Amino acid sequence: MTTRLEKEIARARQLEASHLWRRAARQWLTVLDITPHTQEKLRDALAARRAHCITYGNLFCGDYSGIREARLIDMAEGSVV
Repeated sequence: MTTRLEKEIARARQLEASHLWRRAARQWLTVLDITPHTQEKLRDALAARRAHCITYGNLFCGDYSGIREARLIDMAEGSVV
């Protein structure tokens, strides 16, 4: 039988495999929250994994349909606001 911790770790790894870095970073935080404080080495590894996901999330954030260009397009008129 798998524990809650194992299920949450599997979910975080699944998100990483799907390249959903920011969601994976949030999931690693959930895993960190439920990990006992007595397991310091594991907690350090989880924090490093989360930092890795945050870094990748920032590197590969992509273009958000013009938001990066700091302009909005009025779809009704087709003009740039």
